[in-house]
Amino acid sequence: MARMSLGAAYTNPYEVTALQIAAARAQLTFRSRHRRTPQQRLDASDILLDHVERCRMQLSPTVPGWVFEQVVALTSSVDPGLRLALGLNRDPDHIGRILFQVQARLMRAALDERARGLAPVIPLFPAS
Repeated sequence: MARMSLGAAYTNPYEVTALQIAAARAQLTFRSRHRRTPQQRLDASDILLDHVERCRMQLSPTVPGWVFEQVVALTSSVDPGLRLALGLNRDPDHIGRILFQVQARLMRAALDERARGLAPVIPLFPAS
């Protein structure tokens, strides 16, 4: 890990480590509040797919606008290429195919996130 600028102002290595831990915790808290995990987005895609399937069962020619807006937002966050493939077509069959592709990517992302393992150990004292 690169040395922080805090090291110049503080000579006590315990204090520097405590400040680094506090900064890491603050960053983690911010990320957890503002970032949805692949599993959370996968759950959202399941709900959207359920709405699309209901439209299919009712033989509706298009999905409701609010469902389409959420599909667009989810698709854009997963893969901009899929967003382009989605286009403006609100046909339930087309949206269902796109959502299945989104889910495949989210499942891979969730698997990758779980496979990452533990965080690297940060040494308390730099090696001399």
